[in-house]
Amino acid sequence: MIRALFLSLLIASCSTGVTSRGGKKSYVYEAGRAYDSTSLRDLAPKMVSSAFREPPVGTLSELFSPPRPGIKRIGIGVFETRIQPTYEGLAGNNAVYLSAAGKQLLTESFLTIWEESLRALASDLDFVPTEKLRLTPAYGSYGLKQEDFVLTPRSALAPDDIFFLERGRKTTSTVTLNPRGSRDLSFLLVPGYELMAGPKWSEHNKHFVNDLSKEAQLDAVVVALSDVSWTRAHTDKHSGEVYPEELKLRLRASILVPLHSYHARLAEVGKRETPNVTLCYRSYEAEVRLPVDLAVEESQRTFETIEERLLGQMVKSYKDLAQLMILRMQSDLEKTR
Repeated sequence: MIRALFLSLLIASCSTGVTSRGGKKSYVYEAGRAYDSTSLRDLAPKMVSSAFREPPVGTLSELFSPPRPGIKRIGIGVFETRIQPTYEGLAGNNAVYLSAAGKQLLTESFLTIWEESLRALASDLDFVPTEKLRLTPAYGSYGLKQEDFVLTPRSALAPDDIFFLERGRKTTSTVTLNPRGSRDLSFLLVPGYELMAGPKWSEHNKHFVNDLSKEAQLDAVVVALSDVSWTRAHTDKHSGEVYPEELKLRLRASILVPLHSYHARLAEVGKRETPNVTLCYRSYEAEVRLPVDLAVEESQRTFETIEERLLGQMVKSYKDLAQLMILRMQSDLEKTR
């Protein structure tokens, strides 16, 4: 209840004056299709929305258009997920659940998809891997150390990580996760993304963004949040609402410009005021809902069934969405140079 109220107030305070473009055509996505780079570029503006809000001083067009310095050198400073969240630590009607280790392993797989796709699809950008960002003093100076739930040097999911579970059985209550070795910038149950990113200027974690960008010589810091969940077809016994059997993927990412860069740009255009905030150059969002089949006999409740009916489609579609978002980001960042 407190979390919902907090988020409502946060969203209401930040939504005024937001301009959004593209997206809202998730129906054109074909999960079974193997997209090439040309098809992905055509699909990106249809699937991925791009949003921005003007800064408190100056405008994005005057601050980020030539001859001002472009945004070229970037790195992923925060990468969070919420995968099949179970806030109360009990299984519901959704059949398949993960351990905290399983969620963390999937989170790391998703980050790998982002990093490999940035190198492959946006070679014009100077991308700094997360591993290098973690070596800067600033990276370890903010937030909390992300707990290591995996505890062993492995990257693949095992039967103990994702499994069928009966309703009412105990499961993990861990919700927001970062890869091992990352910093946790969340607050209570609110992900760091929802505090510091999105189409708004922000004071949340502004010194983290500012110091990290200085030490790693970044023009901007990318912050991302992935929500992944699935439902087994059922009717809620309290509300009577019918839930379809589906997989839901929602990706959000923002390009954050540190306050020291904002101040330098203001000076270049003759502005004297220097608000101490992080700017969001652009914020992106994409979502798809896909049918899944998790209603199986007891003898089929195996790890192999989960791989076949859920994981394969999930990872493939996640990669498609991430690449669509990266191409949209690349297109917007080209306009700054």
